Amino acid sequence: MRSDRAVKFLRPVAVLIIAAMLASSSVSAQSYDPDQDIPHPTILQKRLEKMGRGLSNILFSITEIPFAWDRGIRHGQPLTKIVTHGTIVGTTKFFMRLGIGVYEFFGFYTENPKTGGYDPMIEPEYLF
Repeated sequence: MRSDRAVKFLRPVAVLIIAAMLASSSVSAQSYDPDQDIPHPTILQKRLEKMGRGLSNILFSITEIPFAWDRGIRHGQPLTKIVTHGTIVGTTKFFMRLGIGVYEFFGFYTENPKTGGYDPMIEPEYLF
């Protein structure tokens, strides 16, 4: 009598287990290829990014001077070298970043002949 109850209880459980196994065998994994699954930026998006990068370089190019001083302090250079050499290097980088920023901001619609596209001309791309 006891085994009769066990059979009646286990029969639906066994059917559910078999059904779950059959249903799970038809499921397959999805392959992931980033080149196909991630959308590539359009030409408009690349141009707008170039224009934004140019505006950022124009606005924040003056910070190259304090960054040059900070690099000198981190390397343990004497104060006279930080003030003279750091100022000259920072000013040079300031004018370089400012010029590239003006070029990228006003020429955002053209491809860069140096990089062959809309890639940045200077590293780091953004200061902040």
